Order: sequence, then structure tokens, then C-alpha cells
Amino acid sequence: MENRSAHAAAISLVIVIMGFLGGLVMPAVKRSLGAKDWGSMISGHGGIMDRLDSVCFAAPVFFHLVHYFYVP
Repeated sequence: MENRSAHAAAISLVIVIMGFLGGLVMPAVKRSLGAKDWGSMISGHGGIMDRLDSVCFAAPVFFHLVHYFYVP
């Protein structure tokens, strides 16, 4: 039996790194477009995309890792 906790730790590390990169890249894209806020749904927070910028990178990576390694 494979070490499942090591797999979970490795996937967690990859997701954390992707979330960090998403938090860096999405504001850079926003600055390059000259947009101050992505929207006004959440007042004072810069919009909903500012709350979800790390998820934009981490969610697809998580989906593909789980699909590749765990879905038969």
C-alpha cells in the first residue's frame, strides 16, 4: 500500500505554491490592464476576483492532479 499521507502532503504543497503564484500573477495582470478593481460586488475589497485570485491557479491544478493520480 502506498503512503497516502505523503501523497496528500505533496499535493498540498503544490496547491499552496499555485495559490501563492496566483496571488502574485493576477494582481500583475490587473496592473497591466490598468484596472483598479475587478468589480464592485464586495465594497472595499476590490471585487470578487481579488478574493479569488489564488483559486484561479490552484483549482485547475488540483483538479488535474486528482484526475491524473486518483481517478481510474
